[in-house]
This record gives sequence, C-alpha cells and structure tokens, in this order.
Amino acid sequence: MPTVKIITDSTCDLPPAILKRYNIGTIPVSVILDDNVYSQYDITNDDFYSQMAAGAQASTGVPAPKVFKNAYDEALEEYNEAIVFTISSKLSGVFQTASMVAKQFYENQITIIDSAAATLQLGLAVYEAAKLAYEGKTKEEIVTFANNVLVPNNNLLGVLSTLKNLKRSGRIGTISWLVGSLLSVKPLLQIDNGLIVSPDKVRSLDHGMTVLQKTGRLASEHREIDTIFCGHARNPERGKELLDFFKDLPNPASEFIFGEIGPSMGTHIGPGAFGFSWIGKYDKEWLIK
Repeated sequence: MPTVKIITDSTCDLPPAILKRYNIGTIPVSVILDDNVYSQYDITNDDFYSQMAAGAQASTGVPAPKVFKNAYDEALEEYNEAIVFTISSKLSGVFQTASMVAKQFYENQITIIDSAAATLQLGLAVYEAAKLAYEGKTKEEIVTFANNVLVPNNNLLGVLSTLKNLKRSGRIGTISWLVGSLLSVKPLLQIDNGLIVSPDKVRSLDHGMTVLQKTGRLASEHREIDTIFCGHARNPERGKELLDFFKDLPNPASEFIFGEIGPSMGTHIGPGAFGFSWIGKYDKEWLIK
C-alpha cells in the first residue's frame, strides 16, 4: 500500500482522471478575472476562456498559507509522508509558500520540490512520481529519482497563438526580443532553467506544428521516460493532431497524456497554444525549420 502522497499545484494541467487514479493532491492557484478572485477549481475552462475572449483582464495569485496547511494535513491523515511538486520558483511564489508552511508546521514528513517547470512539463514529472508512489516506493527513492531524472531532464516545446498575455502578465522573460513589430509572428515556447523563454519564432500555427513534429520525432527517439504529454489551450484540433503524430511514430511511447491547459497557465499563454513535454535528451539543434 502506498505510504507517500504526491501533491502538486493546479498549474500541472493533468487530466482529472489521472489526478483521481493516483490520488494526487492539488493546491489550487488563485485566478483573478477583473475584480473577481477564484480558486482554479471554482471556474471551468469554458467560463475562464469565455471571459478572457470577452475582454476580462486575467492574472493569478499564490494561495494563502492555510490552503497549503489544509492540503498537508489532509494528506497526512491517510499517508505517512508527502512530496509536493510546485511550479518553478522563478515563475511563482508557490514554492516559497509551500516551503514556509512545511518548515513551520512539519518536521520531515513533507518534502517540497521546485520542479523548475509548469503546465505539461510539471504535470509529466508529477505523473511519473505518482506512479512510483503508487508502486510503494519510499519518499527517499522518489525524491532521488525526481532530483536526478525528472527535474533535470524534463522538457517542453510549444507554440503560442499570441504573445500579448505573456507580455501583460510579466512572464515574458527572454521573449522580449519578440515585442513590438514582431507581435504578428508566433513564438515557440520553452521553459529553460525555470524561466519561460522563446528559442525562435514561426510564421504561423501551421509552421509551428511542422517544427514541433520535426523536433518531436527526435525527442521521442531520445526519451528516457516512456510517456509523452500533449496539450493545448482552447485548441483541441491542434493538440489532437500533435498527439496522433506521436502515436503514429515507428517506435511510439507506451503512454500518452492529453489535456487542456487550464486557467492558471492559460492566463499567461492565452488561447490557441499547443505543445508537448517529454523527459529525456534535448538539443537546440533539433529545431529544424
């Protein structure tokens, strides 16, 4: 029987069925639309993206410390220990608050891991850790695997339909070279060393799909974990096209996750985005356009 609970935050964008299957705890990031503050799970994706399309100004916030404490207490009612994977500490204050609460109220029962990731990339690491916990691995074994494999070898590549949300939210990082006259292009998106970056730009979403598929073929050949997570933000057709591409490869992964990017990350990347995450090797020379 599992003795370790895996907890994450709602930026992981894992499908509800997976969260339920592995009993993964989720701490909801606050979503702010104009003057209304929601827990992520108090607003549907449909409602969120509809309000954004209608012109609502969206932002996010870190949950109160009591939200973290309640999640930890609930976990320890059923499990001996817990591991918490958070969104990159360079993108949010979730890691800092999660760590503060763990240090203040618990001894060694709660371990916090800065995933240096977000959205599909975070979800993939959480999924692989949850499978290990479900198999009965100890907290030490899971933490070691996370620190040596899941975090340092986790990759994300996507394409955005628009840059304006990242610009407005202040998460633009080294994508600043795309601002101004280049807003009409579509930026490729990665999370590198915990920061959102753009390795290049593409002319259109069709061009972006071509680049993702060419790079994805090489990524799949060099995967260390046999799971690929494909996702989208209000663009299921593109997301499904990407998923089908990976499934049709000569040596496909044995597991696939497919999901929609929810309000926590949708606030920053906007509708229309799609991409994939894998754990394994990545070489920037793979971005053949």
